Amino acid sequence: MSSDPLASRRRLLSWFVRGALTTAGAAVAALAGLIAVPAASVRARRWTRAARFSDLEPNVPTPVIVTTARRDGWHRARRPQVIFLTVTRDDQVRALSATCTHLGCRVSWNAPADRFECPCHRGVYDRDGRVVSGPPPAPLPPVAARVDFARDEVHVEI
Repeated sequence: MSSDPLASRRRLLSWFVRGALTTAGAAVAALAGLIAVPAASVRARRWTRAARFSDLEPNVPTPVIVTTARRDGWHRARRPQVIFLTVTRDDQVRALSATCTHLGCRVSWNAPADRFECPCHRGVYDRDGRVVSGPPPAPLPPVAARVDFARDEVHVEI
């Protein structure tokens, strides 16, 4: 029984074409996966200096602006973000985002009323960021904060 050399060439060519198509399909799927993943979810969070600890008053929410660099395709942009820092009784810092959870407006601190207020739709939050009244569906988002007492700095993770 002899094997046909033409049949073995066809079989080899068939395996080669199948392998090439499989490799090309995997490459296309990988590129589609990279495009489908939002750039924001890939961006690594990092600690950024927000304020000097000695500049913050105890138990008073202080707004600070933290600027982050953001890459969006070919463009690099700097995005400011307002965060409220409050020194607690145990000399730690609580940080809350100043972005209303209703429609993304910027909240402000109303010291006489002891609350955060959103000017857009009258959303009201207590000093811990919990919703008191209005349309906001969730509390103000907390932001991770740490204090470097040796350098007199407060860092936030954004």
